[in-house]
Amino acid sequence: MATSLLAGTAKTLLITSALAVTTLASAALPTQWQLDNSHTRVGFEVEHLGFSTTMGRFDKVDGSLSYNIKAPNKTQMQFTIETDSIDTAWDARDKHLKTDDFFNVEKYPTMTFKSTQVNFINPQQAKVTGDFTLLGKTKPLTLDVTLKKIATSPVTKEPVIGFRATGNIDRAAYGMTTFADGITTNVPIQIDGELIEKKAK
Repeated sequence: MATSLLAGTAKTLLITSALAVTTLASAALPTQWQLDNSHTRVGFEVEHLGFSTTMGRFDKVDGSLSYNIKAPNKTQMQFTIETDSIDTAWDARDKHLKTDDFFNVEKYPTMTFKSTQVNFINPQQAKVTGDFTLLGKTKPLTLDVTLKKIATSPVTKEPVIGFRATGNIDRAAYGMTTFADGITTNVPIQIDGELIEKKAK
């Protein structure tokens, strides 16, 4: 009972604090954002024959976000990942992953995500559902998104949103079935990054 009460109190304080911060900052925050590539990482992991976990990342990603803290559920996000930028820290494996056994980077140079619905659970957490396209096939994907921090960077003196997004992709559903009996088809993904104000071109 005491533990439950403490947890509830902590959650209330967290939400209240987040509301206070966003309310104070709302007048100054932009509504159009873009990924800061120097502080963004798209990672994934797969199980290899039950022996080990292989981790990797994609080094080239571009994304944007339309976000107004006064109307968070109207948020829209999209990102594009260059499949040729895959890096698992082993060149031979990366070369194989770029073939038509897996990502077929010559035919499908990018994979994309575009949100269709955003549901904020509280001021810092949301479930974002969208269309994810891989190997020419588009299917719904839901990401759990946490806004880690919204503040002015002490370095750039510009507003920054720090976030983490997690989800799971069934690679077999997109036709990527190579070694499905030894390498897991359910692939956890994690995107850690920062968003900065989108500048007019």
